[in-house]
Amino acid sequence: MPFHKNEVCGMVSLCEGLNGLSFYSPVPLVSVHVDVKVVNFTAQVEVTQEFVNRERNPIECVYFFPVEEEAAVVDFTAELEGRKIQTQIKEKEAAREEYNQAVRNRQTAFLLEETKPDIFEIKVGHLSPGAGCKIKMTYLSELPVEEGKTKLTIPTTVAPRYIPMSDGSPEAIKIASIEHDFNSPVQMEMNLEVLMQTEIKSIKSPSHSLTEPARKKVKEYFEADVKFAGQTTNMDRDMIIYIDTDEPNKPKVIIEKNNEGSSVAMLSFVPELKLKDHQVEAVFLVDCSGSMSGQSMNLAKEALQVFLHSLPFNSFFNIIIFGSTFQSLFPQSRKYDDDSLKDAKDFAAGISANLGGTEIYQPLQHIFQKPLMAGLARQVFVLTDGQVSNSSACIELVRKNSSNNRVFTLGIGSSADRHLVKGMARAGMGTAAFTTQGEPITAKVINQLKNALQPCISDVSVKWGKTSPFEGGGEVAVEIVETKKTLFGYGKPESKTERKFAIHSHVPSKFPAIYDGSRLIAYKLLDKTMDVNDEITVRAKTTEGDLEVSLPICKDSFIQGNCLHQLFARKMIQDVEEKHEQENFEESNKLITEMGLKYNLASKYTSFVGVDEKHGNSGTFMVTRHVKNQLPQNTSSGQDFVSMKCRKKRVARHIVLQDNLVQSCAGASFLSPPGTAPPARSYEASYDQKESLDCSNSSDLFIIGASKQWQHKTESTMSGQSSSSDVLRLTMCQA
Repeated sequence: MPFHKNEVCGMVSLCEGLNGLSFYSPVPLVSVHVDVKVVNFTAQVEVTQEFVNRERNPIECVYFFPVEEEAAVVDFTAELEGRKIQTQIKEKEAAREEYNQAVRNRQTAFLLEETKPDIFEIKVGHLSPGAGCKIKMTYLSELPVEEGKTKLTIPTTVAPRYIPMSDGSPEAIKIASIEHDFNSPVQMEMNLEVLMQTEIKSIKSPSHSLTEPARKKVKEYFEADVKFAGQTTNMDRDMIIYIDTDEPNKPKVIIEKNNEGSSVAMLSFVPELKLKDHQVEAVFLVDCSGSMSGQSMNLAKEALQVFLHSLPFNSFFNIIIFGSTFQSLFPQSRKYDDDSLKDAKDFAAGISANLGGTEIYQPLQHIFQKPLMAGLARQVFVLTDGQVSNSSACIELVRKNSSNNRVFTLGIGSSADRHLVKGMARAGMGTAAFTTQGEPITAKVINQLKNALQPCISDVSVKWGKTSPFEGGGEVAVEIVETKKTLFGYGKPESKTERKFAIHSHVPSKFPAIYDGSRLIAYKLLDKTMDVNDEITVRAKTTEGDLEVSLPICKDSFIQGNCLHQLFARKMIQDVEEKHEQENFEESNKLITEMGLKYNLASKYTSFVGVDEKHGNSGTFMVTRHVKNQLPQNTSSGQDFVSMKCRKKRVARHIVLQDNLVQSCAGASFLSPPGTAPPARSYEASYDQKESLDCSNSSDLFIIGASKQWQHKTESTMSGQSSSSDVLRLTMCQA
């Protein structure tokens, strides 16, 4: 029978059984609720997920969930059948071993691991038949300013990522295992509470329909509460909300003291400045890979047209489009005039998402290797959905070339890769912006171009107190005095060494370039307390002289808690990962681990784990159920993503096929749930077998349309054995 007791119970997916017989299995995720609290320019997001096992066997639930890439994941709690399960932050390998051992002992266990800074994996192991659990993940995030408004972004789905053949990292292996469906796993609910020190004018969303704000005044704060209009929504796009207040750009200094007596200062201000434009070479790198099909390609072409029509006439420019390969409009950048503009407009009008995989590393490298044009500052504009697995390598490439190339990024579509888009802009001392359907794009493009025409203001330093020195150069010179009582060097400086990072420091270690209208946030773990009437001073060296601003500390600057400490620690971890880990792996690993354990943060080396003390009674084996992420909004239903990843000894494949294509792959029979139409349209095949597919194609992400044929060869056939190395697993999703 396809269901226990022949009952339909919620959303289902089709799973493979023995001897080629497939059956429907209930999706274990039954609800997602998001509670958001915004205070000034920070947000606390609590994501509560409920899982229920409606099967006869114990199950392991695996769910990859997105977060804002700069967010600090600070808590992970679990409740099983009304009992609260104690969770702890531990080193990743220790947490993973504790989880695996508990599952072997038939205990229900919970694990939260970072896959990438913007993707986390949640596991619920050995959930007994009929049992239910709730887990809650909490993260903190800074909020940027865009067009004078505070912008809140909450990702809800992990889009399919392109995995280059050269990327054999553990992250790529994890990303390749993420499964997708056109349907939302559940309907999501959301409550948003906004507290501001100035009056809240409006709360609007270009991505979702919201209720009218319920307003009230709570002490010194103005408060407004909103929900989704209609209560629930699909999880197929980023949730984007703009909060308009009287003074969104007002400088702020907050000093937090925690229970251990430690103090962290946070500085936030939005510069307002206008410098003389400089002459530039603008290189537009446009993503034309298959994942950009549909609305994303339209947005990219619209943005490119605005860029082209807005360039100053004393500039030079070029356009490079990329996918599995790349090509340039001109062999070399050309002067911007009527003729070159016409050529560019004709070229831009003809581009489409037909270049295969997202091989972004090679065209970036090609641009950086080009000689600089005399007297011109090179500005690189990247227009992409950024759905790749090797984002860290791309960010490192940009960082290594940032002395001669500024990089500005525009994330395209409803679920752009926030780690790649924001990370490349940070590394390239530029700015990042995101655009999706329903948002006006012109203002975003003009702002990016305005920033690029401004001379780079990267020499920024901060004085944390009237008597403190200015800091911001990145590396700290440390003097070590010889204390050994010998005739050689006693009492004299032994040497001067450059410390790459220190716990008692500010972050970012080197302050980013500042731009008109873009928020700058910096943290300092204080060596000594600061008092009322003290001040923090920011200085920036520009071509037109030094610019300074001093921010006074008042009695309202002081708070109690641990949130700023955790944001400081997250920012330091990001700083270490992006600026030091390549050259100082062991020291970086140690520092990231220490920060994660000390401040209760999930990171690439620390994870949350919890184990139920009770042992399960079921003697049957556990089966794993993956909760599938919904494909991003406006994904073309006539095309399907095929993510392929080759390995030396085996090939792992996760392929989405359509209509009659799957009919040629397997002769498995499919059973429909009672009272439902036969399943059709979207199928997914997963391969885990040696050399089962031809890997000679240089692209391992490509698009298959309904009219194209898919050929494959296998060395083994469906069998009744449960071997993971030679069984063709066929899973079908309802369309």
